[in-house]
Amino acid sequence: MIVLGITGGTGAGKTSALRVLEELGVSLIDCDALYYEMLQAGTPLHTAIGEAFGQDMFDEAGQLNRQKLGALVFTQPEQLTKLNEIIYRHLGDEIAHRVEECRRRALRAVAVDGINMIQARQAGIFQCDCMVGVVAPDALRLQRIMKRDGISADYAQKRIDAQPGNEFYLEHCDAVLENVYESQERFEEAAKIFFENLIHLYEKEKNDG
Repeated sequence: MIVLGITGGTGAGKTSALRVLEELGVSLIDCDALYYEMLQAGTPLHTAIGEAFGQDMFDEAGQLNRQKLGALVFTQPEQLTKLNEIIYRHLGDEIAHRVEECRRRALRAVAVDGINMIQARQAGIFQCDCMVGVVAPDALRLQRIMKRDGISADYAQKRIDAQPGNEFYLEHCDAVLENVYESQERFEEAAKIFFENLIHLYEKEKNDG
C-alpha cells in the first residue's frame, strides 16, 4: 500500500486534488475532520487547548470558536507553534491507527491530508512514502480565498502570510503539484494524470524492492 501525505497552503487547490484522489479510489484521511472529531468536550485534546489558550476559546456548549482561535494563532507565530504541538501529540497515534486499518484492508493507497503534514513528519508522528505539496501563485490563492470564504483581501492576505510560502513545499516535499489553472476542471485533469503516474511510480519501486 502506498501512503501519501497531502499538504499545501490555503487556496492552493488541495481540496480539488483530494477529490481527484477519491475518484481514483484512494482512501482519504482528513486530519482537519479528525481534529474536530477529537475536539468534543471532555476529550484530552479539548482539555489541552483550553489549558493552553483559555476557556474563552469555547462557547457555552463547549464548541471551539475556530475564528477566535484562528485570529490569535494567525497573527502570533509562537501561538501557532504551541497549537500545532498540542495537536501533534494527540493526532499522531490516531492517524497511525487509521493508516494501519487501511493496510489491513489491502487498499492500493491512502492519502493523509493536513496543512501541517510536513511538520508532523519532521516531528516523527507521521510516516509516508511520498509527501505531496499542492502549490499555487499567491495572487491566485488570494482570489480563491476571498471568493471561497467571503472575506476581505487584507484578511485573506494575513492567512497566506501566516503559512509557509511555496519555497517551503518545494524544499520539503517529495513531489509538488502546481496549480496555475484558473479553471478548476483543467486543474483536476492535470491532477489526475499527476497522481496516476505518482502512485504507479511508487508501486513499481516497492515491487522492484
